[in-house]
Amino acid sequence: MNAKILIVDDNENIREFLTEFLTSKDFLVAEAKNGKEALSVLTEKKVDLVITDIFMPEMSGIELAIKVKAKYPQLKIIGITAGGNQISSMEALDMSAIHFEYILKKPIDCEELIDNIKYLLTSDPPQ
Repeated sequence: MNAKILIVDDNENIREFLTEFLTSKDFLVAEAKNGKEALSVLTEKKVDLVITDIFMPEMSGIELAIKVKAKYPQLKIIGITAGGNQISSMEALDMSAIHFEYILKKPIDCEELIDNIKYLLTSDPPQ
């Protein structure tokens, strides 16, 4: 597929896991350990999709998504979170409708992630 995906997560293990997994599926991957670094990557490289942790120190994934959508409104964003208890269903719906195309819970279901990525990049509905 050769689409370029930016992974943003303050947890190095999650970044490495997603990078290895997506690379094995023929995606090109860039990484950022926080929102500030992600914004820098976006000014330097063309990216087709952003996958960002929602709860990060300094700049949350929500703040990052707001900034990204303001500058790159066509860029698709998937939010990921381990904070299932920190997000109510209504908050997730609100965030999804405004900032994220999808919100996935950690641990990531890799098949669901790939289905969502393919749908966002090709507009082919997941099976």
